[in-house]
Amino acid sequence: MSWKTEYEGTDELRFFEELTRVPRPSRHMDRIREYLLGFADAHGLEHEVDEAGNVLVRRRGTGRTIVLQGHMDIVATTTSDHSFDFVNLPLETYVENGWIHARNTTLGGDDGGRLALMMCALSDPSLEGADLECLFTVDEEIGLVGAGRMRSGWLRGRVLVNLDSEDVNEITIGSAGSTDIVASFSYPRSEDPDVAYSVEVEGLRGGHSAMEIDKRRGNAILMVADLLRRMKGARISEIRGGSASNVIPMTASVTFTVPSRTDVDGIFDAYTSEYLSLVDEPGLVVSLRQGTCQDAWSAQDTSDFLEALCTCPNGAMEFDEYGVMTSSNIGVVEGDCNVVIKPRSSDYGRLLSLVDGIRALFERAGAVVPVPEVFPAWKESQDSGLVATASRVYRECFGREPRIVVTHGGLESSTIKSKHPGMEAISIGPTILGAHTPDECMDLRTLTEMKRYLFRLIEVLSS
Repeated sequence: MSWKTEYEGTDELRFFEELTRVPRPSRHMDRIREYLLGFADAHGLEHEVDEAGNVLVRRRGTGRTIVLQGHMDIVATTTSDHSFDFVNLPLETYVENGWIHARNTTLGGDDGGRLALMMCALSDPSLEGADLECLFTVDEEIGLVGAGRMRSGWLRGRVLVNLDSEDVNEITIGSAGSTDIVASFSYPRSEDPDVAYSVEVEGLRGGHSAMEIDKRRGNAILMVADLLRRMKGARISEIRGGSASNVIPMTASVTFTVPSRTDVDGIFDAYTSEYLSLVDEPGLVVSLRQGTCQDAWSAQDTSDFLEALCTCPNGAMEFDEYGVMTSSNIGVVEGDCNVVIKPRSSDYGRLLSLVDGIRALFERAGAVVPVPEVFPAWKESQDSGLVATASRVYRECFGREPRIVVTHGGLESSTIKSKHPGMEAISIGPTILGAHTPDECMDLRTLTEMKRYLFRLIEVLSS
């Protein structure tokens, strides 16, 4: 059966395709907010917008109130050879073998597929009578901003179904805590008469900085930094890389000068050959060319900066029975010059210790590093009533046991729960691969399966 006969005309696909036509990169929420409010008005649903810009849509009914929650923003990432205006243009989608993709960009299945399911729950006649609160949060991808700024006690319900998981076979009962550390450098610059070069890294696979952090993915920022650290007397003129703290950097570039006696070509060739043997990166392209620069940091400041960058914790660090427990991702180097690092851990004490260590490391190198807001980890008891009910309904719907997991990714459940004492939470969702990368795709079969499961779960939980 072709995907068209199987999925065309379903509400979940129709709503998702509508969402792909609404530009919604992080920090640009006006259009998606307007779209959701228009949807609520068209279906005669109550709605509110809070001070943070979150949207709450209510479908009044009887029984226990069930809260569904997802985030409005998407990670804006393109292939290295493609530019795209995420703020103003709709995504270009296509379906292949039952999976929906976007051409040369992220798809926004994270979290658009789940928003589509929430819209189905709000509008489907079969759920008439269920009391639903659907919370659409802003700017989750840049630090759980909407959940962090929502007011306490806004929600009536105390059963939360977060719709931000990426595997139909799983019920998520916990997530890692995380934060974004921003280290800002303002080294003085001076004229530099030495010969200038530029190095550019492209074609890395990237990936979600939680889900792929243990999969031998190269970090483009660390690659250019480690290469440059091998050239004595190097002075940085400009360094850039990465797109978001929760994405393993796929591209980076550095313009620098070195004393004329430096064997730049030899160091470059030796390093790239060595690096290729350490990572699983078949598409990696590294280029070296003559460059130009007017001024640069001193050699000592450059050395201090590179030492901090290259010794900063990066990658998977600790594991537990659920997988990666503690990690760090050097995600962005931008401007002149900010470094953004995202540490994560399902152990709050370890997370705080990691944050303190990273801040001290960059402060010693001369950066200003404000104390960040740290979001706590979350873990529901496997014996909780919600987990037991969700597992039983899953078995009834799918004829198999769900995997009960704790994700290393950050979910908003912990923050929302902290503002609503007594709330229980789980997270579910259709299957998505390659989130936060241009390879992102969503399995349409699981989108429909997840709607069926979600609707049955709402019916059972409401009674």
